[in-house]
Amino acid sequence: MNKAPRYLLTDQFDIGMLASLTANISLTEISLDEVCHLIEEAECEKQLGLHGGWADAVNSRLAASLVAQGPILLVARPVETDQGTVMKWARVEIGV
Repeated sequence: MNKAPRYLLTDQFDIGMLASLTANISLTEISLDEVCHLIEEAECEKQLGLHGGWADAVNSRLAASLVAQGPILLVARPVETDQGTVMKWARVEIGV
């Protein structure tokens, strides 16, 4: 049985996408280590049949739909720092 992924990894996200939503929105900065841990957990949970694991929305261009109880977005954004460009990660979850 094909289940929807629990997490979508993407770099295509605009904060303006949240403006039209009336649901509870959780936007949390997370580390790359946390992203890796979530992906590992998602793979284990997929094997248990709990959900569809995770999907790379960057390469497959899955629609990162922002709907209540939908996939949790793990968003990568390049940020300029004194040390050069680094990737910052955010977890975006839409509740009810």
